[in-house]
Amino acid sequence: MFYPKFIYENLPYAYFMVCAYLLAFYDSWAVFFSAGLFYCAGCVTLVTRSSFRRIDRFKDNPGHKNAIPEFLYEYLPYIYVAVAMSLVLKATLPALHFVAFCLMIFALRNLLLRKNNRRKPKSLF
Repeated sequence: MFYPKFIYENLPYAYFMVCAYLLAFYDSWAVFFSAGLFYCAGCVTLVTRSSFRRIDRFKDNPGHKNAIPEFLYEYLPYIYVAVAMSLVLKATLPALHFVAFCLMIFALRNLLLRKNNRRKPKSLF
């Protein structure tokens, strides 16, 4: 089953928007659970696409060692965002809001660097 490119490329972001809508307007454990499922579906979709579209496959390099497992490395920015959003929604202390802001900045930095590093370099020809 094939979807048009516009729908296919934006589907994970639609999952994130549904998650944000649920978290913003409802307050029950069932809604938090379903918002978490939408968030996980968006994360899995983006990480899977990224792994299939990678140009810098370090799996071919046997000398490459990671400090953390690859699975955790791929999902770490999304975990940062989830923790930051839960801090923003549930915490009342300004210090925790600052920690949430720092986590969001760090996650955005990691995602932007990851996207930049996984792109094919410009060639002269």
